[in-house]
Amino acid sequence: MKIFSMAIRNIRSNFKNYWAYFLSSSFSVFIVYLFMSILYSKNIQDNLGGVKNFITLFNVGATMIALFSAFFIWYSNSFFIKSRKKEFATYMLLGMSKKQVSRLNFLENILIMLASLITGVVLGLVFTKFFIMLLFFIIKVSADVPFQWNLRALKISVLIFLGIFAVITLHGAFVVRKSNLIDLFNASKKVEKGLKVSFVTIILSILAMICMGSGYYIAIKKLPTDITKSPVVVILVVVGIILFFTSTTSLIIHMNKKNERKLFKGTKLISVSQLYYRYRGNAGTLSTIAITTTVALCALVTCVGSYTKCEQNSRYMRPLSVEYFNVDKAQSTFDGILKNHNEISVKHKDSIEFLNIVEIDKSSEIARGFYVINESEFDKLSEHQGIERKANLKSDSDCYFIQINNFVENEVSTNEKISLKVGKKDYKMTVVGSDGKPFISLDHFNKTVVVTDNVYNEMKSSVNKRSIINMTGYTFEDDFSSGKFVADLAKNMSKDSGLRTFYDHYSDGLKLLGMMAFIGLFIGILFIMATGSIIYFKMTMEAREDKSKYKTLRNIGVSKKEIKKAISKELLVLFGAPLVVAIISTYPATYALEKMLLLDLMKSYAVIALVYAAIYCLYYFATLNSYVKTVE
Repeated sequence: MKIFSMAIRNIRSNFKNYWAYFLSSSFSVFIVYLFMSILYSKNIQDNLGGVKNFITLFNVGATMIALFSAFFIWYSNSFFIKSRKKEFATYMLLGMSKKQVSRLNFLENILIMLASLITGVVLGLVFTKFFIMLLFFIIKVSADVPFQWNLRALKISVLIFLGIFAVITLHGAFVVRKSNLIDLFNASKKVEKGLKVSFVTIILSILAMICMGSGYYIAIKKLPTDITKSPVVVILVVVGIILFFTSTTSLIIHMNKKNERKLFKGTKLISVSQLYYRYRGNAGTLSTIAITTTVALCALVTCVGSYTKCEQNSRYMRPLSVEYFNVDKAQSTFDGILKNHNEISVKHKDSIEFLNIVEIDKSSEIARGFYVINESEFDKLSEHQGIERKANLKSDSDCYFIQINNFVENEVSTNEKISLKVGKKDYKMTVVGSDGKPFISLDHFNKTVVVTDNVYNEMKSSVNKRSIINMTGYTFEDDFSSGKFVADLAKNMSKDSGLRTFYDHYSDGLKLLGMMAFIGLFIGILFIMATGSIIYFKMTMEAREDKSKYKTLRNIGVSKKEIKKAISKELLVLFGAPLVVAIISTYPATYALEKMLLLDLMKSYAVIALVYAAIYCLYYFATLNSYVKTVE
């Protein structure tokens, strides 16, 4: 009973040392419970329509969060044990046995665990409804969201974190039982070794720049047209980041220490000396944080950026509001349903005709298929779809080329000569323009040659009727009010009609990308809280070890203001370096993704990077404040 009272007293008196650990653990419990509640919520599953299978995204998200939480809690607990070894030794010196100290550590862990579990679950119960409403708002689903108590989600969340806390508690007991009194007392008095800088360090620093530079170059120049190079980019950047923090940064700190002209100006000597002797122990942590932050930023930019460009993507994939092949009864079915929906206002109706030409490549004996459309029809479709492009064919030997696939090796370019065999005649054409925007749904599209009306009519007369494709396309005044109309069409139109609608693609894409953005947002927040807290734990622990040094500095006349300035410079390097490297490394990935997905992701990249930097600043000032208070 005395040990239990002692555990409570320890937590109360030293809660400032536990708050970041407690906060992050509670947030981890909250997110896991939230994701599990969504995963097993009948309300969610009933309102996801045709994308119910995408709910597995939350399962994947919850698994990632649980794994990262386990790593983070283990990492944080190792700091606590190290920082408290001297305290454990004092207890033993005063007569407590190792068993009693282990029990004390066990009880403290149990109390923190229970507090984190209760706080996380209570937050989950209070805010689950709000976040489900937020998810519905993101994916634009209108539905009532009742307050829910999900026993299955609670059970799984509790089991996950009981397992995590059980492992770290056993680890703490093992450390106490296996350590002798002298080792525990001297845990924080290890001899500090300065940075080892040699010719090998210079070589590795150069190699770091080469790896990172090569990775960035391949990502920007090669990756948009050859996605198979992505593993090479990842390996080069990861290796470059590790070498940068283990070699390049060490070299920079060493050079600053050797620069005696500037070293003795102001408080630079203090901050550089601290970095010189402390950086070796932080290099691995900083490189890990830089890599994980890069991954988190890339994921957030992709998820959030894709979501914000959902309409743009759907417009590209489905440029027409509705399109279908002119099979039996398709037109009459459409007209009949349209009469029952007064909310639909047709802006343009297009009767689209093009030729489906298939020819055999004599060298490879591979069948090549392409479409041929006449210039006047193509220009009219572009105008109706609000696309600023025209074929501008000056003669019958000119053509305009549309090719979607960005990953083909033989992409057709302007002024290139192409040969088309239609019927028995070979047509020698000069490409006067090209782009990658389809004029019909991408599901139906093939690479297309736009020719003059004269050439088209000549080609049409030499092909069989089966090669002539007729479609009908509609452009509505407001696509976003066509949900019920599109649903009725899907029920009544035959499968042979090949019905494709903008609203279906937009609605399904919004649900998928909205859920990805929702998951990415929470995982990103967890990552930044965890990485910021790791630096916080590490620096507050080192602050306790550095107390005597700063006391000596105060005794020889260094002011509090100068000490704070020196500490702020040291922490600025430790917080700023991983963030800057992560933001720089994310830019080439964003550029490549932007080109591959044909989306504007740079605005999302800039906003997310600024938000990340702002949150890191909060952790920086919190750590600075805690560090200064400790050494004072």
